[in-house]
Amino acid sequence: MRAERLLRLLLHLQTRGQSTVAQLSAALGVSPRTIQRDLEVLSLAGVPVYSIRGRGGGWTLLPDYRTRITGLTPSEVMSVFVGATAHVLADLGLDASSDQAVTKLIASLPEGTRREAEYARQRLLIDHAGWDDRRETPRWLDLCREALWEERRLNITYGDPEPAQTAGAPRGPFAVAPLGLVAKARTWYLVAARTDGRLRTYRLSRLTSATLTNTPFTRPADFDLANYWTQSQREFQASRPSYPITLKVRDHAVRRFRPTHPMVPADDGWWILHTDLESPHEARAAVLAQAGAAVVLEPPDLITLVHEAALAIYQSGSHSENLSRNTS
Repeated sequence: MRAERLLRLLLHLQTRGQSTVAQLSAALGVSPRTIQRDLEVLSLAGVPVYSIRGRGGGWTLLPDYRTRITGLTPSEVMSVFVGATAHVLADLGLDASSDQAVTKLIASLPEGTRREAEYARQRLLIDHAGWDDRRETPRWLDLCREALWEERRLNITYGDPEPAQTAGAPRGPFAVAPLGLVAKARTWYLVAARTDGRLRTYRLSRLTSATLTNTPFTRPADFDLANYWTQSQREFQASRPSYPITLKVRDHAVRRFRPTHPMVPADDGWWILHTDLESPHEARAAVLAQAGAAVVLEPPDLITLVHEAALAIYQSGSHSENLSRNTS
C-alpha cells in the first residue's frame, strides 16, 4: 500500500540519512520513478525533504526533523517485545538498560497497543540458548567493542584459525580494523579488516591476545555488517566438506539430524531420512550415539564403519565382563 511505502521511505531517510534515488529504490523494492513520485508527495504534505545536487548528492531531511510514529500494529509490537536475546544483552552489559527501555517504551504506547505489548511479554519468549548453558566466555568482548565504537585499530594474536596451520599455533600479532561484532547462538565473532583491506571473521574465543592501539581508521562507507555476514555464511556452508548419507530413523531420534530432503515414512515409527555430514567419522559417531534408533542405508562404507565400531564395542564389553568374572 502506498501509505505504508511512504512511511517506510520517511523512516529510511530519518534513520539512514542522505540517500540516492537508486538506494531508496533498492531498499523499498520499487522503481526509481515511484520513489521520485513518493518524494514529491512527502514534500507536498509538508515533510521537509529536499535533494542535494551534484556528485555525492541525494535526498535527505532537514537535520532537526523527527516524525512521531505511534501507530504500531499488534504484530509489530510483538516483534519488538518478543525478539530480545537476553544472553547477548548480558554479554554487552545492556540487560538492565534493555529492561528500562522496554518499560519506557510500553509507557509511551497508546492504551490498546500497550495491552498488546504486555500480552506478548507475558506469553511469548524466544530463548536462543541451548539446554547446555555452557558458552564461550567473551574475554575480549569489551575491548573489541571499545575499539569498534572509537574506530581504533586492534593488535591481535589469533590461534589455529586455518586447518593448514599446526593445531594450536598462534598467528600474529597483527593489526585489524574492527567493523562489527556478531553473536551467533552462544558464540561471539569479530568482523575486521586487515591492513591489506581484506575482510576476515575472528572467533573471540580463539584470540590469544588483543591490544587496543591509538591508531584510528576510517570505516568503509559501503560496508554493511548484515550483508557481509549473510554472504560469509553462504561461502562457509559452500566450502564445508560434504558426506551425504541415508538413514532409517525412529520417531524420537529424528530431531538429532538435519534432513536435506523431505522425510519419507517407513515402518511403523520409522522414517527414511537424508542428511549431510562432514566426514564418515562424524557420521559414524552420530549413528552410534542413537543406540540402535538410527540404521545406515547408504553409503556402503558407512555401513561397514558402524558395523565394525559396534562389534568392537560389544567385544570390549564382553572382555570386561569375562575379566570381572575371573577376578571374582
